[in-house]
Amino acid sequence: MSDVVELTIPVRANLVVLARLAAATVASRADFDIEEIEDLRLAVDELCVSLVQGDGDGRLDLRFSHDDDQIEVTCSFRTDSIESGGASESEGASDGSLDGLSARILDALVDEHGEDIEEGQRRAWLRKRRARNSG
Repeated sequence: MSDVVELTIPVRANLVVLARLAAATVASRADFDIEEIEDLRLAVDELCVSLVQGDGDGRLDLRFSHDDDQIEVTCSFRTDSIESGGASESEGASDGSLDGLSARILDALVDEHGEDIEEGQRRAWLRKRRARNSG
């Protein structure tokens, strides 16, 4: 059975805590251990920050899903001022790729991650697998 949680928040540093809380809740319900939950919380924080570098004006759309032993998080950045169909980059957004530091942080915290453009919006994603119990 797959659980899906969707969250949309304005781009504000003090609201990213909601994304971390949602990640922790989904991971806890999926029986991840405390270290894995903390890794996922930190990774979600980095994912959000990597999409909006600087003071962005817009929203983050997050989708958390878990299936069996894996959690997938996708995060899209959209601005309120740009309607669909525009090919221009959003102010405050990076060039469409995770910078070296963000990529290294995510490499250490999750199993897979990436970034792309979907329907004109920047989207980053990550996957974290639960460690197998050895007992």
